This record gives sequence, structure tokens and C-alpha cells, in this order.
Amino acid sequence: MEVPVGFLAKLWSFVSFLPFFFLLLIPGVLKGLVIGPVVVSIIVIGNTTVVIGLWPAHFMWTYYSVAKTKRLGWVLKILLLVSLPVPLDLWPIMTVTGSLLGGIGYGFFAPLLATFEAVGENVTDKLFHCFVDGCHSTIEGSCTVVRDFTDFCFHSYFSYMDELSEEVPADEKPIDIR
Repeated sequence: MEVPVGFLAKLWSFVSFLPFFFLLLIPGVLKGLVIGPVVVSIIVIGNTTVVIGLWPAHFMWTYYSVAKTKRLGWVLKILLLVSLPVPLDLWPIMTVTGSLLGGIGYGFFAPLLATFEAVGENVTDKLFHCFVDGCHSTIEGSCTVVRDFTDFCFHSYFSYMDELSEEVPADEKPIDIR
């Protein structure tokens, strides 16, 4: 395919591409509207269940780790212990909000983009892949999002809090407010 030269040639190339674009956009949007609610449901229900189920443990473990740490001075430690309820109470609300927004974005745009990728150069049976690609993979991806979030909440969060509780080297001073 030759690259058009001149304004009129580029304009004609753009105009002749529009029907092709809209013929791909329509099934992509339809796939996004069908797959999107399923993906949003999986992500929101999965992440919300994990956060609400682990929230008491996170709440107690965070307070325990901050109270036990020797990395913080007394003034900063007391200030943190007094102010910790705000972020800990906002954690479930922000998780539900983020899961909802992320689920909507991922559930709609992943099937839409997969429709355009299905007409690439190395794809055989392009018509079939325009309608099928991005459906099953997006649902699997939403399950992966929930699994990764669960792994973070079950393992990584407690590891980070344990690091906070580790002993301070002898040459280090605790962080404090003066």
C-alpha cells in the first residue's frame, strides 16, 4: 500500500477509512456492552468480598504493627495511631469505587480493542475473530484481577506491615516529629 501524498490524497484516505472503522466499532461496542456488566460484577463482587472479609484483620494488624515498630518515634507513633482510623475506614469505600471504575473501563474497552486487533495482518478468519476475540479473554482477565488483588491482601499487605515491625539497625534513628 502506497502512502498518499498531498492534502487531497490524505483526505481521501481518511474518508475511505471511516466506513471500515465504523463497521468495526459497532460490534466492538456491542461486545463491550454485553461483556462489560459480567466483568464489572466479577471484579466488584470479588474485590469487595476480599476487602470486607479481611478488613478486621487489616485494621488490627495495622494498629499492632504501628504500635510495635521501633522505626517511628513516640510523637509520630501516637499521631499515626490517632489518625489511622480515617484511611482504614476509607479503604473499603475506595476499593469498591476503584473496582467499579476499573471494571467498567476494562469490561468495555478490552472487547472493543480486541475487535480492532482481530483484523491485523497475521490473523486468519478475521470475521470470526471480530466477534469472538475479547469475550472469553476479558472475563478471564477479570478473574485474574480479583486473584491478584486477593494475593496482595492476603500476603503482601501483611508482609509490608511485618517489615515495619522489624528491628532498626543500630546506626539508624527512629523517624519522629520535633
